[in-house]
Amino acid sequence: MGNQPQEFDVCIVGSGAAGGFMAKELCEGGAKVVMLEGGKEVDPSDLLSHKWPYELPYSGLRREKQAYFYQGDVATSIRYESQPNVHVDRARVLGGRTMHWNAVSLRYAPQDFREWTLAGIEDDWPLSYEELAPYYERVEQIIGVCGNNDGLEILPGGNHYLPPLPWRCSEHILKRATDALNIPLISVRKAVLTKPYDDRPACHHCGHCMDGCDASAIFTSPGCTLPKAAATGNFTLRQNALAREILVDREGRARAVSFVDTITKSTEEIKARIVVVCCGTVESARLLLNSVSPQHPGGLGNSSGVIGQYLHGHSNAPVQIYLKELQGTKPINQDGATDHVYIPRFDYRDPKRGYSGGYAFQVNYDSYMFPRHARLLKGYGLDFKRKVRTMQPGYMILGGVGKSMAVKQNYVSVDKSQVDAHGIPIPVVHFQFTDNDILLWKGMRNGLQQIISKLSGDVFFDESNSPSGLASHEVGTVRMGKDPKTSALNSFCQSHDVKNLFVTDGSGFTTSSEKNPTLTIMALSMRSAEYLIKQRRLGAI
Repeated sequence: MGNQPQEFDVCIVGSGAAGGFMAKELCEGGAKVVMLEGGKEVDPSDLLSHKWPYELPYSGLRREKQAYFYQGDVATSIRYESQPNVHVDRARVLGGRTMHWNAVSLRYAPQDFREWTLAGIEDDWPLSYEELAPYYERVEQIIGVCGNNDGLEILPGGNHYLPPLPWRCSEHILKRATDALNIPLISVRKAVLTKPYDDRPACHHCGHCMDGCDASAIFTSPGCTLPKAAATGNFTLRQNALAREILVDREGRARAVSFVDTITKSTEEIKARIVVVCCGTVESARLLLNSVSPQHPGGLGNSSGVIGQYLHGHSNAPVQIYLKELQGTKPINQDGATDHVYIPRFDYRDPKRGYSGGYAFQVNYDSYMFPRHARLLKGYGLDFKRKVRTMQPGYMILGGVGKSMAVKQNYVSVDKSQVDAHGIPIPVVHFQFTDNDILLWKGMRNGLQQIISKLSGDVFFDESNSPSGLASHEVGTVRMGKDPKTSALNSFCQSHDVKNLFVTDGSGFTTSSEKNPTLTIMALSMRSAEYLIKQRRLGAI
């Protein structure tokens, strides 16, 4: 390279689900790619997944196991101007949020892409399920998804699933209850290996998915897609490289990414012909809004003014139940892989439900390590301890996951007067659940009560009188659309304004559904990468 800085074909900002797939596809397509990641890799041997509570400073109650995933000041360099109980999740680690997720991998249904056409709400996506389906199929094959194609219209399936996870006793008991209500209960679809696959071992059922998988049985980008990118010889990784802004040339096209080396504190630039932003919904909006220039005074690619707007995600409604049928039984190892079953959306069958959108339920998505009811029971001493032990084998948790509306009044902004540890303006989250969101949340709670009524046990219901969210499933701040006046990206996640800028994470979602977004993020990123490769070969970018 001599004294001249290297110019890459593509610079990817962010190493999570979207960035990992983008890197793999582009490198395999022959592009010279550099990836900037604000955090650093966590060696599997350093993970605290299998530590017992007594081995941790605060018994694990302060999320010590997950501290590796929130490096630097990422957890504090944000402000909320929102209703209570609204939070977003910003990881800073190589692999992003793939390092600690339950790996539930669900396809959106055809109707999820057509909210305006079918329900008269929000907007239609600029692409259809049929256009995305081949990429869902390819992603599922690459990452390894267990489960079944259950033949449900509301939850389309593929053709290449690994064997499903075995059901626990509590889940068989739940099946009796859901059958009585004609509510489906299916094996969950998760990016967890139930048999050796693609040189990765099968899950050993430790139950610590959210704390990092040291075996790589759960999909992560450092364990799957990034090694495939590196194997091509076309991949360069810069860790501890926190993107500050995207720089442009005289024509307003992206020419480089300015970043802070968080170790040396120096500011550097990476030159690239194309920039792909994969930072996550809040951070991607933050980066683009901080990328101000004479050509883009409102932020890069923001002539529409929508970047940062339309923040949305999921509302939550959890309930814990300690099944009488299992209380007092001999403790057994039922840790498993967190969720083993799933209750897909069923409320669409009620034409009088009174709200748009829907909800589903995740089941047993939390670890069995802690006796959570110990905080909720009254008493003390031997009788109290005996009751806690007796109840624990009956533990089951159901978590409602509900769609929230994409409205421009919910948004992410940046505060130029308040900066993080590296002098970068912080993001500010403005969010209030809409009237429809609240009606849906109430319907979700009623659905929970309906199921619980068919179960015998000690029930601990969340008594909140308003929704919480966004369940780490925030999307929508750099939305796709057909009209450049009301959207930032086209159907290939390419900026309407800046043709060599792509944004392929959850921020591009036009709307959301009750389904977890990660599989759709990966499918969109793969589709975008394929388009980008073709456009490069044609000389159009």
